[in-house]
Amino acid sequence: MRVSVIDKNKREKVCIVCEQEKAEGIFLFGHFLCVDCHQVIVQTNTDDPNYAFYVQQLRKMMTSKIYS
Repeated sequence: MRVSVIDKNKREKVCIVCEQEKAEGIFLFGHFLCVDCHQVIVQTNTDDPNYAFYVQQLRKMMTSKIYS
């Protein structure tokens, strides 16, 4: 089954961190990260209480999407 270029551009854009559908962001390892969360993550210090939450959400990227 062939997937057209148009279908590839229609990938689901639900942020892996905030779990909301957003228009702008980047795909990392097949997962979408919105611009807003990206900026917050980059500016968050490791001693910030929210840092652990962001790490937990980003770990979802490492789980396989292939189910056998």
